[in-house]
Amino acid sequence: MRKTLVNEACRHPLYWASMAILLLSALFLILPELDLWTSQLFFSDTGGFWLKAYYVPVRLRKLGLFLPRATILLLLGFALARLFWPSLKKLFPLPAVLFLGASALLGPGLLVNGLLKTNWGRARPIQTDLFGGAWPFSEVWVMTDQCQSNCSFVSGEASMGFWLLGLVLLLPIGWRKASGWLLATLCGLISLNRIAFGGHFLSDILLSWALTGWVMLILYRLMEQAGWFGQRAQQIEEKWDAAGHLLRARLAALWRILRQ
Repeated sequence: MRKTLVNEACRHPLYWASMAILLLSALFLILPELDLWTSQLFFSDTGGFWLKAYYVPVRLRKLGLFLPRATILLLLGFALARLFWPSLKKLFPLPAVLFLGASALLGPGLLVNGLLKTNWGRARPIQTDLFGGAWPFSEVWVMTDQCQSNCSFVSGEASMGFWLLGLVLLLPIGWRKASGWLLATLCGLISLNRIAFGGHFLSDILLSWALTGWVMLILYRLMEQAGWFGQRAQQIEEKWDAAGHLLRARLAALWRILRQ
């Protein structure tokens, strides 16, 4: 049974990602108490969300903020460096690097932070009257005016944590399974830590994962159909090298003019 489900997910990943969004949405609309119960596990009337006072969760929060941003900067730096040092192509496949950059922009960037967190207005747990705040609790997909910016629905840090799973595409095939489990564990810890801090409800986390995965799968499928990971991969590498050669030539010409 388990093997059959895994095979089905591998054959139709976009379908199952869409189903995950629908099923999770239905679950938390039918049983909103799941959000409250999960957050209550980390809350006390005297200490609030008490894990915020401990060293390890605080450091984990900082890691969750730093690591995805540093990764994006490194990927951008690699793509730019490839223009000047073509031999760097031996390190990582350029189509995978471009996919990761585009998926970060479209998923965590545009959908999560640009659309949902900006417009849905869901108060964070710590902002609700159930956990010491002033606003009432609102359910998933319910637009409110409680929070004005950087709101609870859905989680940006969980979205970026899930996005990190895509880094397995940069690794040799033999390393991907173990690395995938390691990244999944890190994603889970970073994401669930936000519940412990009162920053997000469980539904914010799970729907953030599902939505980010949905965007990444759509983008990957489009790039795959365009041949980016197949017959056109070498062509893309060569075009990037040609653009780098042209850029270096123009910069050299500009430098000669400036010296004169």
